[in-house]
Amino acid sequence: MLQQLKLANGQGTFEITYDGLGLRIEGPVQAVQKDSKRSISELTLVPVAKVNVLYIEYTNGELIINTLIPRDHAIPESPLDLVEFHVPVEEAKAIDAEKFANMVLNHVYEGNKAQKRFKVLVNPKSGQGLAHKILKESVAPIFESARCVIDIQETEAVGHAVQIAKELDIDAYDGIVTVSGDGILHEVLNGLCERPDARLALKKLPMGVIPGGTGNALSICLLGEKLGFDAAHTTRQVIKGKPMAIDMCSVTYQHDRYMSFLSHNFGITSYADLATEPLRWMGDTRTVLGLLQQIFTGQSYTIEAHVQIAEANKEKIKSCFPAEAEPPSETPAEDGAIVDTIPPLDEPVPSDWTEVKGDISMFLTSKVPWLARGMMSHPCAVPNDGMLDLLLVRDNHSMFSKLAMFGKVETGNHIDSDAVEYYKIKAFRLKPIAKPGKKIYVAIDGEHAPAKEFQVEVHPGLAYVYALYPSYENMRSWRPSPPLTTTGTSSSNRSSFKAKLCALKNKMARTLSYVLSLIRSFFCCSNREYRRTPSH
Repeated sequence: MLQQLKLANGQGTFEITYDGLGLRIEGPVQAVQKDSKRSISELTLVPVAKVNVLYIEYTNGELIINTLIPRDHAIPESPLDLVEFHVPVEEAKAIDAEKFANMVLNHVYEGNKAQKRFKVLVNPKSGQGLAHKILKESVAPIFESARCVIDIQETEAVGHAVQIAKELDIDAYDGIVTVSGDGILHEVLNGLCERPDARLALKKLPMGVIPGGTGNALSICLLGEKLGFDAAHTTRQVIKGKPMAIDMCSVTYQHDRYMSFLSHNFGITSYADLATEPLRWMGDTRTVLGLLQQIFTGQSYTIEAHVQIAEANKEKIKSCFPAEAEPPSETPAEDGAIVDTIPPLDEPVPSDWTEVKGDISMFLTSKVPWLARGMMSHPCAVPNDGMLDLLLVRDNHSMFSKLAMFGKVETGNHIDSDAVEYYKIKAFRLKPIAKPGKKIYVAIDGEHAPAKEFQVEVHPGLAYVYALYPSYENMRSWRPSPPLTTTGTSSSNRSSFKAKLCALKNKMARTLSYVLSLIRSFFCCSNREYRRTPSH
């Protein structure tokens, strides 16, 4: 495809070319910039990529092109600046300009819908109270430039988003956008699931994820650890992305049932997540410090669990990654409530489920690869394979083994550790058992849950989220390490004491270096914030 529009008037000659991949603008156009002051030559040096063209129209004698322009075209993670180009059009070229604008607009939204209508929920207390500022200064202007219709509502209390989603007119919007952390996402999805038309509502209202909290796991999984925290990039994803199916999980207690979309967590990791909540001002670093405290003090937790395992061979799981997940064998109904298929909690589990009993360090299942920035806990997790990834570490491993494993969790290579058991599962039942005088924590989607017996079942492809890509970031950027070979004689494979000592030293050095880098990063950020604080 190659379309050109040539214009000439008293200001000079203009030429706009669209080739299906991008829009090249040549000539002395005018540009309105929100956050930058670059010259026209800088802004039009390279074509505007198709994904960065938000809107184009002919109106009142000029062609208006709304775009997002990277500050550095050579860097994929470059910040984006909102730029509006104005091209004067002589009356004789008005029809040509209108046709050109319509053609480009249709193509840049090919297979998608322009001018979407969004219900936007913002948690004013999220992200240290910055979510509303993010919406006003960074998100709303981009939505307006794309001619999206947004209906903004602040959440007023815990559970308010559940009620909003339950009562929402699903025909009035093309999606629900949250400017918050994962907590409001959890509430919205549960509100939709509680409707009598739950399946239809989940399908008709994909989620738009814009980070505004301290925990933004789903956003990280969609765009990566850097762009997943970028307001402009995530807003562009909501506007230009297409609905991607994601699995959800039902969580059932004796007198309660609700849905989750992230993780189910018991052991040292749930302690690190929940017991450190008074340290939320530290950001992601609080979780790291909580884990270190648990490992160094040798904490363990007791469980009685049963797991419906689909694949127990860790090497096979790794070798199959990143193959695309097969679609569910049964197409879910387009309407109606969400019904579990596993036995109720007061009935025995099927005989083919596997028992896990005794002391463990962690029992952590997840539907997403990243649970936090710098924590790629489940590197083989995919959005819609109908499986949960279970990371299980029993208590019969040394402190050094756990530290070595922890030092690799940033890259996902911790699953190569002998201490890590990694499974693909469809459901589980878990009973946490408290030791005398010890408080225990269960975390569901990063939030407090009762430390009582519960069970979880995966419901394939139940919800949808706007995504630029058809999978999570790990499927584009992560590859498992090759399996270890066992060639050579037994004597050559037997390490000397000195070699083992050296390996242990290196493991501890890497772990310590990783921890110190996180702490250093935190204090550097704190120092920058202190310097920006005006004196009174």
